[in-house]
Amino acid sequence: MGGIFAGKVALITGAARGIGAAAARMFADEGAALVLTDLSEEVEEFARDIEQSGGRVITLVADVSDPESSKALVTLARENFGRLDFSFNNAGIGGKPCPVEELTADDWTRVIEVNLSAVFYGIKYQIPAMLESGGGVIVNNSSVLGLKPIPGSSLEYTAAKHGVIGLTRQVAVNYASKGIRCVAICPGFIETPLTAADEDGQSDHEGVDWFINHTPMGRSGQPEDIAGAVKILCSDDAAYITGNSLQVDGGFVLG
Repeated sequence: MGGIFAGKVALITGAARGIGAAAARMFADEGAALVLTDLSEEVEEFARDIEQSGGRVITLVADVSDPESSKALVTLARENFGRLDFSFNNAGIGGKPCPVEELTADDWTRVIEVNLSAVFYGIKYQIPAMLESGGGVIVNNSSVLGLKPIPGSSLEYTAAKHGVIGLTRQVAVNYASKGIRCVAICPGFIETPLTAADEDGQSDHEGVDWFINHTPMGRSGQPEDIAGAVKILCSDDAAYITGNSLQVDGGFVLG
């Protein structure tokens, strides 16, 4: 397949649906081979769709909060495609908005492990593989909540997303001279399965309306909006960009 990423290999976490799936389709359309993972077995069905369209893809159903899963993903990239050029550390879960005294240690640990520690585990194994390939680009999925707190939002989610930005900046500084760029992307309200309902399956119409009313563009975003930004950040057109936190939020942070 042709495209600006022909001959390259991209690793994407949380790839079964939503932002991760949109990014996977983008990379495949631009010619990259894919290593996809998700906790849901839906990632395997999604991968078959990519293959039927002519893409090259391998999957692993795994929990990215387990460091061995991150190691295994990079091993798959090396063994099947011989290299790793891009990673989109996208997998994440929502938090539990509640008073601090009601937040349990397990609630805190679960979100920090998936939304922050898993990003570190990914980077830990992705960087050596990228160095072998002559460099690469790491895109970490943070959030507008990584840039500013929102009244009533969950403590653990906001803390984790701030942490992703700090991690991104330090990795960028440490590896800029070695050909690796590391950037964070900060979505606003994006229509995905994660934002469609809470853990109990209930839709938060009031919360969605609040976000849209505070977004200057007056609409929610789509997964493809994020995928497009990831494409730009991974392209040679962004070759002098590293350590940045790119807002893709319809102006929310400014509103």
